[in-house]
Amino acid sequence: MNTYKRLLGYLKDFKRVISLYVFTSLLFSVFSVLSVYLTIPLLKTLFLGSSSQQNATSSTGIAGLYEKLQYAFDRFIFSSGKETALITICLLIIAAYVLKNLTGFVQSYLMQTIENKMVVKLRMQLYERINQMSLRFFTQEKTGNLLSRMTNDITNIQSGISALFYDLLKEPLVIIIFLFLALSISWQMTVIAFIVFPITVFLISKIGSSLRRRSIRVQEKLSDLLNIISETIYGAKVIRIFSAEKYRNNIFRNELSKFYHLTMRSVRASELTSPLTETLSIISGVLVIWFGGREIIINNNLKPEEFLGFLFILFQIIPPVKNLSTVYNRLQKSFPSAERIFEIIDHPLEVKNEAGALKTDSFTKSIEFKNVSFGYEKDKPVLEGINLTIDKSQIVAIVGSSGAGKSTMADLISRFYDVSKGEIFLDDRDIRDIDLESLRKLICIVPQEIILFNDTIRNNIVFGKENVNEETLVEMCRYANAHEFIMNTEKGYDTVIGERGLKLSGGQKQRLSIARALLRNPQILILDEATSSLDNESEKLVQEALDKLMFNRTSIVIAHRLSTIINADRIYVLSGGKIVQEGAHKELISDDRGLYKKLYDMQFYDAQ
Repeated sequence: MNTYKRLLGYLKDFKRVISLYVFTSLLFSVFSVLSVYLTIPLLKTLFLGSSSQQNATSSTGIAGLYEKLQYAFDRFIFSSGKETALITICLLIIAAYVLKNLTGFVQSYLMQTIENKMVVKLRMQLYERINQMSLRFFTQEKTGNLLSRMTNDITNIQSGISALFYDLLKEPLVIIIFLFLALSISWQMTVIAFIVFPITVFLISKIGSSLRRRSIRVQEKLSDLLNIISETIYGAKVIRIFSAEKYRNNIFRNELSKFYHLTMRSVRASELTSPLTETLSIISGVLVIWFGGREIIINNNLKPEEFLGFLFILFQIIPPVKNLSTVYNRLQKSFPSAERIFEIIDHPLEVKNEAGALKTDSFTKSIEFKNVSFGYEKDKPVLEGINLTIDKSQIVAIVGSSGAGKSTMADLISRFYDVSKGEIFLDDRDIRDIDLESLRKLICIVPQEIILFNDTIRNNIVFGKENVNEETLVEMCRYANAHEFIMNTEKGYDTVIGERGLKLSGGQKQRLSIARALLRNPQILILDEATSSLDNESEKLVQEALDKLMFNRTSIVIAHRLSTIINADRIYVLSGGKIVQEGAHKELISDDRGLYKKLYDMQFYDAQ
């Protein structure tokens, strides 16, 4: 129920459109009933030739009102003779159907407007929330699960909204008005027609409960499938290197088979509702025919044209009743999807602006770690008791074996994660007290694995920055040793580089990343093993670009190749999440028992 109320809360912005929808739905229902009701005087004209000569009776209630309206209508229709009455009725039927279809179109358009606007709002809110999540969230959440929520779950909610408006609002109006007309003709036949309704409701509720549970399992299995697809696309090269196509096919086939069987169980439950409702409706219809036949043939209490009109009305009621029978199931399928989406939207933000966070656009003094500890998992620290100071314009290198915590330190400075213990200060201010956006504008990271988008070279370089003129763009690319290779591509700066930049080499991607960093002119630069995966020729070009980028800039260099950080002002050596050595290159290399000397000798030996 809370999920239902929350979904309805999204409709507050569409009150005017909803009001118009309700109004047109009411008109549609009236014209639908009128188009059927007009068959009664038509049948009377065709088979009797005139109206009955009786006057309006003194009956009370619905039957009395119906008889008075019928008497007035008959006088209007049959006042000018049989031929004129026939023409009048035909024109009225055409007018009723035209107005019915016109209001039906308008209400359908308004319903689609409400439905799609709500879906856009919900999808945008979900996307924005995902963009606010810390990196920890993405290490714990499957890509396929997020894609499933953004696509299939949203689609299920859209179906639920459609059921809510199109069926739950429009169909009851049609049923109520038709029911009023049916009661006017014969309350006994109306009761017989709806005697099976409580049985139908009971069976549908049972099916709906089962459908909700199965829908949850279907969504979870679809997430697994999307995750496998995502991994297959990302790991296409590895799959082919190890000739693992059949292996991956078997994994996907097994998951697909499970998804199929879960889906078919859900389909069985869902599709059972409609034929069940229709069968019960036909049973009630046959009972009505039997009772009405007795009233005409034996008791003479019902006019033939009214009986036929009642049957027309009954068969007009069956489709909306049948549609209503599926509404509950469609809503049951949409609720688990809504819960999965709200689970993401309500997910607590690990990294966010604290109350009163201050904006800053300058870095003037230093970055300081004070007794910093951090772990991705509780009781499994990656960093312990880190204390260091990086002065403005200083080049500081962080080295150590894999898993020592080097990249984690860089991530903490940018507040991709918050420290578990201790503080990190920027100009004597805890970075948690600085506005997150303004903090990250001071910092730029050039990572080892460059992230590029399936867009043009130009858009990848100016990414997130507006109003960049061509002259500045070209100048930054020249500094990054990227302009020449860019101009050799098919369309220069307008060349689309493919998914993850697959059309470019590693060195070219690195130089684009450096150009992107130069364009932002950051005050703090973090180089996370930016040349470790490059060949010698590419490394030389990239290193030249990096030297230009680091000039007169506070730089933190996370290095695998120690030859690249010999000229650093200060080097910190990490081991097991702790600083075990610090100093300049000459100072550290002179300590034969130190870890830095061992790492350097190993690399020097490998180079021989």
